[in-house]
Amino acid sequence: MRSNDSTLPAKRSAILETTLDLISNRGFHNTPMSAIARESGVSTGIIYHYFANKDDLILELYKEIKIKMIRVVLESYSNQVPYKERFLLVWNHLIRYYINHPKDVNFLEQFENSPYNDPNFQEVFRDELTPFITSFFVQGIQEGVLKNIPLEISTELSFGIAISLAKQHIRGVIKLDDELIDVAANASWDALKK
Repeated sequence: MRSNDSTLPAKRSAILETTLDLISNRGFHNTPMSAIARESGVSTGIIYHYFANKDDLILELYKEIKIKMIRVVLESYSNQVPYKERFLLVWNHLIRYYINHPKDVNFLEQFENSPYNDPNFQEVFRDELTPFITSFFVQGIQEGVLKNIPLEISTELSFGIAISLAKQHIRGVIKLDDELIDVAANASWDALKK
């Protein structure tokens, strides 16, 4: 890559955005590299400049979306506020992220229910999530604020509910407004608190 070619980062972004659009609408198998090249306005060679193959492109797109989502959800998170306030902040950020980013949600859903979702691959996000998990769930249990149940169950009782409700809202099954979001967030907190 030539360091003076400022269009290359823009081309990489165009490739990722186009891939997101196509996969969200067509799925993994109906999104060939030729369509990505055509729709993004770059040559196939440029795609291979950034990504070894289609699998590499899909994995990189997933990483970028997941890290962006984690950072948005944990924005303004502070260990200095009470547990309930921390929980409600993260819960609200999560449900609103899902509602406001339906393409991302569609892609994440497809990825996480596909052979691409190798449990070892999820280790990539450990650095982003460990501080939150430790400061909220682990310390909350140790301090007697949260029920002492396995982390996988705690996250489903809390954030799994937010994700499920957001997906139903996107599909038009339910209509969430601020009041219903608050009711659901507080009900999730009640399921988690000791």
